[in-house]
Amino acid sequence: MDFELLTLGFLNSSPKTGYRMQQIAGNMMLNFSISMNQIYPTLRKFEEQGFVKKETVVQEGRPNKNVYAITETGREYFLKRITAPHEPFDYVLDFLVRVLFFRFLSREQVFKEFEEEINSLQEQIDNLETMEDTVNARADRYGEFCYRTALQMLRTLRGCYIAEQDRMKTESSEGQKK
Repeated sequence: MDFELLTLGFLNSSPKTGYRMQQIAGNMMLNFSISMNQIYPTLRKFEEQGFVKKETVVQEGRPNKNVYAITETGREYFLKRITAPHEPFDYVLDFLVRVLFFRFLSREQVFKEFEEEINSLQEQIDNLETMEDTVNARADRYGEFCYRTALQMLRTLRGCYIAEQDRMKTESSEGQKK
């Protein structure tokens, strides 16, 4: 995930605190998981580069909060980043790297690993599906597109893994018949 682009994108719509950016990311249709350990170093770096400016808001009875806004230089950089030449899709998923070495596992272990990955994907699908009404109510057309694409990718991966499991079952039962 391009965390720097995500940060500038959040600030491009309006000034925000780091905490607010974390909340937005957590509520986005893709359920991005970002931590303050990612947000604040990035904001400091962008502040040093002149891409964002920080305003400290004094609050009575509570800690002061820092609100970050994108600068014109930051906006220009953001627009260059979203229109930059596209990187090839990284199709090498962590699970597929593990699958390369499943030959060292028993058939039962392989089946179990596929089952766990299928269950994990289903959990992610279920999680995204619970967000559909929120996405439809709040997201613009591009947010909806991202939501639908992520959901379809998860469903497709799950389908591929189920098909491989089915193939393994067929091979196993054919081997027992011989």
